[in-house]
Amino acid sequence: MNIGNFLKKCSKQIKRFFKDEYAGNMVEYALLIGFALFIFFIIVGVITSLINWTIDQSNGFFELLG
Repeated sequence: MNIGNFLKKCSKQIKRFFKDEYAGNMVEYALLIGFALFIFFIIVGVITSLINWTIDQSNGFFELLG
């Protein structure tokens, strides 16, 4: 099998996949899930840093007392 023919066949399959109604929905859902995970990890990172900040503040306070 020639590499050129293989690339043509792959490009046809990819074009057909994205033109297909169901495949387009799959791509949209995958993008939405990826975006939701991205936002989720940003929120988790912010909450974690806030918790670390409060723990550092409380440790500093207890060092002053004791």
